[in-house]
Amino acid sequence: MKLFLIRHAEAIDYETESVRTDELRFITPKGRKISTTVFKSLKDYLMDLDKVFTSPLIRAVQTAEVLASTLKYKHDVEVANELLLNGSVAKVAQLLKRNTVFNSIALVGHEPLISLLIEGLSDKKEPNFQFKKSGVCYIEFDPDKGLGIFQWFYDYKTSQYIK
Repeated sequence: MKLFLIRHAEAIDYETESVRTDELRFITPKGRKISTTVFKSLKDYLMDLDKVFTSPLIRAVQTAEVLASTLKYKHDVEVANELLLNGSVAKVAQLLKRNTVFNSIALVGHEPLISLLIEGLSDKKEPNFQFKKSGVCYIEFDPDKGLGIFQWFYDYKTSQYIK
């Protein structure tokens, strides 16, 4: 299974009149622009996505919607509580195991869980990069073994793949 881990786009980091909690933070115009650029750059890899799961937090849902819109994704984006801030690698592994019918899955979530997923679901135990906002990682994942092979992390600032 192709597994893409995606960190949500840049979100507001301050309180507003209507945003009083972390859960309500939304992505900024800059975050939307960067994530659109990243998804366009990775379109050849992401075009065959069968399923997109996202954390229920607004900034992750909005990032998943940007992904779907950019790719002209024809299916629904599904909220997965396993991708919440307090999620665990074990719960995400169970989510993947329940969805082995899909050949290509994207998970949109948050740090530190996204980095923990790299270490817990792949052979990459000490990533040599920081998983920045709008970052994308690709793992060739075997749901039966619960482990995959790290392929790359896309650094949008340099347009390079870190292996």
